[in-house]
Amino acid sequence: MTGSTHKRDAHGGSDPYSKLTKAQDRRKMTYPLVIGGTVLVVAVCAFVAFMATRSDDKSTTAESGTGAAAAAKARQQVAAITVSGEPLPDMPDTSGSYFSDPATDKAIGMQALKIDGESFDGSKISVDPSDGTPRVFVFVAHWCPHCQRELPEIEAWIKAGKLPKNVEIIVVSTAVNEPRGNYPVSNWIAKEDITPKVVLDDKDSGAAAKFGLTSFPYFVMTNGSGKVVARGSGEIPIDNFGAAVDALSKGEDPIAAGS
Repeated sequence: MTGSTHKRDAHGGSDPYSKLTKAQDRRKMTYPLVIGGTVLVVAVCAFVAFMATRSDDKSTTAESGTGAAAAAKARQQVAAITVSGEPLPDMPDTSGSYFSDPATDKAIGMQALKIDGESFDGSKISVDPSDGTPRVFVFVAHWCPHCQRELPEIEAWIKAGKLPKNVEIIVVSTAVNEPRGNYPVSNWIAKEDITPKVVLDDKDSGAAAKFGLTSFPYFVMTNGSGKVVARGSGEIPIDNFGAAVDALSKGEDPIAAGS
């Protein structure tokens, strides 16, 4: 609870050092009052403790370690972030396709960048794409209507148990702009109960720029060696997204599977 309730001690007005004769005369009256007052205090304390537990439960409904859990304890909407490695070239135009063309996308085959940043609650998040885990980086902007539709669909797909166990999804919140609405970002992430960790970009969207983002939402898929194997943008139908992620988990071509 944000505050506390203080009750006066039920025994505060009694005089334990009164004369024995007076105590004996009042015993029948005093004992019920003392006992009754004690019961009242215990009942009130139990109620206060119960309400505190209910309040705490509301703030910790999201599973620990998730993006939603960090958002529920938000103290920041942007944060300093370090992106190490060679920046990816800008995402080429994908008009008519969900994913880029490997023949023209120069990022395919490049080493992905390492991220050292924070989430909403200040918890540290480090992502090394070469650590053996295939990943999907999902860049979203809180004000983007496409992101507002796509991210909940991905979350529903995850909750349905369709995310392969060897693949990790990392959400990157970027392009934060309070006047554009759906702010604060943390409220949106908490409301949608987002499972993947959410890394915050800085106020200048430096991470997004280094990853080659040109539109929202933006996807970068990397294999266990940290090589970029696919990039996509816009609203990708969840069946196509799922097929691409399944292929990624098996070491196959996500672009061919998801196109």
